[in-house]
Amino acid sequence: MKKVEINHTDIVENIAVPVLLVEPIKNKNGEYDDFLICYMNSCASETVGYIAEQGERYSEFKSKCSSQIPWISLLLESVQGITVSEKSFYSPKHKSWFKVKTKHLENGLILATFIDITTEKKYHKKLKESLLVDSLTGLANRHSFNEELEITLDTCRYENKIAAIIHIDIDNMKNVNDSLGVSEGDSIIRLVSQTLQKFRRDNIKIFRYGDDEFIVLISDLVSLDGVATIADSIYEAFQFYQINASAGIAVFPDDTDLKDELMSFSDMALHYAKKNGKNNFMFFEPDMQRRFIQHIQMQNRMATAVMENRFALYYQPQFDISTSKIRGFEALIRWHDPELGEIPPSEFIPLAEETGLILQIGNWVLNEALGTLKIMQENYNFEGIMSINVSPLQFKNDDFIDNLEKIIKAFQVPPQSIEIEITEGVMISNMISTVQKLQRIRELGVKLSLDDFGTGFSSLSYLQKLPLNTLKIDKSFINEITSADGIQANITSSIIEMVSKMGLETIAEGVELNEQLSMLKAFKCTIVQGFLRGKPMPRKACMAYLSGDDSALLKI
Repeated sequence: MKKVEINHTDIVENIAVPVLLVEPIKNKNGEYDDFLICYMNSCASETVGYIAEQGERYSEFKSKCSSQIPWISLLLESVQGITVSEKSFYSPKHKSWFKVKTKHLENGLILATFIDITTEKKYHKKLKESLLVDSLTGLANRHSFNEELEITLDTCRYENKIAAIIHIDIDNMKNVNDSLGVSEGDSIIRLVSQTLQKFRRDNIKIFRYGDDEFIVLISDLVSLDGVATIADSIYEAFQFYQINASAGIAVFPDDTDLKDELMSFSDMALHYAKKNGKNNFMFFEPDMQRRFIQHIQMQNRMATAVMENRFALYYQPQFDISTSKIRGFEALIRWHDPELGEIPPSEFIPLAEETGLILQIGNWVLNEALGTLKIMQENYNFEGIMSINVSPLQFKNDDFIDNLEKIIKAFQVPPQSIEIEITEGVMISNMISTVQKLQRIRELGVKLSLDDFGTGFSSLSYLQKLPLNTLKIDKSFINEITSADGIQANITSSIIEMVSKMGLETIAEGVELNEQLSMLKAFKCTIVQGFLRGKPMPRKACMAYLSGDDSALLKI
């Protein structure tokens, strides 16, 4: 093999990496404060040669440049013994980014190399933009908002101006995705984005905060009127485009001057907007915070009540209207808290559904009610029905039917003596799967009742699709059937007539007056339930009544 002599200078001269070699120079006081460019390769000449040349001292060419140029300042720091290994800088000549590294050599010289990092910079810039911009809408995202909010509040604090957050959430988005598909949901999100972007100004910034959440950040205002005007305009635009959305509004510094609290307050206001019928905008009010704290306290106490089994079941009797014989009992949950007192189901059931505790509570109710039914059957030859309410969340749980079957087998009670009460809420998301699930329950032999008919999106047409045994007419109808105008009486009579032709029993809830009972008899309603015939009773009173003690029946 032919021996090749290697000229290292030729190699360095021709590599595509700029290389600079400098010699530290002392001043008259013996301190290093200058350097001489001993050598620069061709690539370095192209990169930095427009500022300095080989053989020049920094003190000679510094007038041609700014001492703030990173590679120069890095060399000065290296000369002076300051330990800094690398810096990045932008070259306006090449329109490129470079990273310069320095290394002290054994002969006292300093070697500087320049690495082009333009591609890397562009990649990181694009990556950062992808992290800060929502890909679906092109809006700034949650990360951008968190940065912008702090800057906005600091500015408004300094200038004594008002800022506001409008926290928007699209209503019923999950139902849209489940029933119509994600693509339809994305179309709605884009429409909301396009609508909000029409309000973009220097002092109005728009963010996509979450899947179906948006935030409008307003700054540089001098009064609350400005916030209200913008919020009203956005709401009107939503109505024009048939966008159903709710929003909570919190104002700085009127509501709070703290960033985290401002977000928390806007979220509270949004919660109350949802709670009050949706499709509306609400400003934060101090009372919301008080109620929110109570809400958290009740949530914590409910979790304790579940663990410590502090709930109780009461049983309200149901009677056949024509014979006055007992048809059965409806199991009704009660909660008495040592500190909060008696808490009505209308308050704690929605909270239990919100927290997911309804699954544990619902399972306890099934076990407790069927345990009571077993005792009634064994000790008192009870042949009636035990009716048990089931939450939509509990019903939709994948394990509900299997769990129900296990509990029935565990207590060995006849399935036909059990009636599961559902509400119209179970049908909101998917009618087909709901019907299939109800049919499976009927196949177990268990009866089915539709509770609170007439209070939701009631339609007699869908009743034909549901494998029901019983329809419960809501108390709100019964309250007004004796009114002079006769409107509710006619509606109730028509419902009973049509439902009876479908082969369903009808139960009138909340019957408290003899006049109501008489009318329901005339309408040929099947079952009556209410304070007129019997209030909800504890288990002990039920057993006494079934043993023949009519005085145990609690009435008005």
